[in-house]
Amino acid sequence: MKVFYVTLYLLFVLSLTAKAQDSVKVALVQAHLAWGDVDANLRDFDKRVRSCKGCDMIVFPELFTSGCEMKKRDKEEAVCSKDGVASYYPLVIKRMRKWAKRSGALVVGSTIYKEEGKYYNRLLAVYPDGKYEYYDKHNCFKKGSFSPGDRHLALEWKGIRFSTYICYDLRFPEWSRNHGEYDVAIYIANWPESRRDDWNRLLRERAIENEAYVIAVNCAGADLTGLMYRGESCVIAPDGEVRAKCRDYRDDIVVYKVMK
Repeated sequence: MKVFYVTLYLLFVLSLTAKAQDSVKVALVQAHLAWGDVDANLRDFDKRVRSCKGCDMIVFPELFTSGCEMKKRDKEEAVCSKDGVASYYPLVIKRMRKWAKRSGALVVGSTIYKEEGKYYNRLLAVYPDGKYEYYDKHNCFKKGSFSPGDRHLALEWKGIRFSTYICYDLRFPEWSRNHGEYDVAIYIANWPESRRDDWNRLLRERAIENEAYVIAVNCAGADLTGLMYRGESCVIAPDGEVRAKCRDYRDDIVVYKVMK
């Protein structure tokens, strides 16, 4: 009889653990970027990560290390930190590994990756143990400087399945199509205020048509040309309802627990 009650207790504990794992506390880090200044952005995001204590996942905007500079300046100049192009990408991975280990969270954000003369807008998903997975933006501007990636990235964390996308991907519903592979779609962006109506409408459409949560993280403030970014980073439920949202134009962090 004693063994029977011990078994029941263990099953009860395991059920509580399973339920706890089927939720992820996500920090949406909406940020003013230091456009073109890698070192300044790394310093600023180090401070922001320290404000995300207790979170399971921390999500940055697209190209959080530089802003979308590839359309505005020479390629080599745009990706250079003070240490040069060769050290730029490893530096970002090293710093993201540090943040993931320190916070115990999965850290997500994109940066510029160069390989064989081609440039990619690469999303990195870095785990607390130092391992990482990546996704190269698939839908790129035809007149832009980035080469398209050719594969999706689906990952699982704390019992929740995620699929990752970058900015312009939002306009291509077939690329985001959910065939039962994910519970949450993540979109990171440098999406200007002038197209904010599209941003809000398309995010809701992707959530509803895919019956999945959407986590969207955009930058805020102005770039070097004066183009404004409103932010409007948010969490949208499968029914299209906005569950959480950052303050417009502000450097802001909003935390939301996504349940399976």
